[in-house]
Formats: sequence, C-alpha cells, structure tokens
Amino acid sequence: MSVNDRGAPTASTHEVMMIQESMKVAGFNPGEIDGQAGSRTFSAVRAYKKKHHMPVNNQLTDEFIEHLREFA
Repeated sequence: MSVNDRGAPTASTHEVMMIQESMKVAGFNPGEIDGQAGSRTFSAVRAYKKKHHMPVNNQLTDEFIEHLREFA
C-alpha cells in the first residue's frame, strides 16, 4: 500500500472498490462503487469498524483490508 505526503496509508482504486463492495454486502451504504474513497465510503467504513469493535477512523490500512477479505 502506498502512503500520502504525510505518511498515512492510502488504498489503491482496486482496494477501495473491494472495500466499497464489502461495505455494501455487509449492509452499509458506501455510495457508488467507483474506487473513489469519498464521504459515503468513509461513513460506511466508520460504521463497520464501530460494529466490529475496531478503532473508528477513516484509515484504510492493510490490516483493515485483510479483515474485510477474511470476514466480509
């Protein structure tokens, strides 16, 4: 995973699309599945993390993506 200019991890377009599809399947509304991590995607991610007792933030880390691949 790449990082932005502040060193925070950033997900690829493919990863964001997988996250959006996983959020939709899990019953959260990520908005359009377009690979763009917008406000609706982050809202769905935060709600998902809260439900699964994860730290609630907008971070799309490798660990979060692996969790989705395993459990969503």
